[in-house]
Amino acid sequence: MGCNVLEGDATRDETLAAVRIEAAQSILVSAGRDDTSILIVLTARHLAPDTPITAVVRAADNELLARQAGASNVINPVRFTGLLLAGSAGGEHVSDYLADLASVSGKVHLIERPVSAEEVGRPLDQLASGGRGLRIYRGAKAFGFWEDQAGRLEAGDVVVEIVPT
Repeated sequence: MGCNVLEGDATRDETLAAVRIEAAQSILVSAGRDDTSILIVLTARHLAPDTPITAVVRAADNELLARQAGASNVINPVRFTGLLLAGSAGGEHVSDYLADLASVSGKVHLIERPVSAEEVGRPLDQLASGGRGLRIYRGAKAFGFWEDQAGRLEAGDVVVEIVPT
């Protein structure tokens, strides 16, 4: 699968150096305990300062701590489960679609990518990939498909699109 795997203590510099973490494209942290995950993020961040790190935490008040430790993305499965539960109150199909989107074997998935040169000047709903554009990231700001900024893609934009699997 293209992943380095080593059983060991990921809070230790030597363990992360052994898997060549400095050369990783991304780092995924899910230790089962928030305090351990945050310590792993701190350790990984100092060894791989520019590598994106995604961490799982279960307590909402630890989300900020994980970000402060250096996590680029923080996922809270408890919060996501709450979204699925709330979605089911609005109809069975909303939670079904969210579950499909979150599943590895689902019919659709989200991808994030830079805008291609041929897409510059086009609206978000005319992506060259054939996917459905959902959001544009322009600098530090995010714009949804319904906003005026979605009418024209610019060089340097990053798009999130939904595509069939």
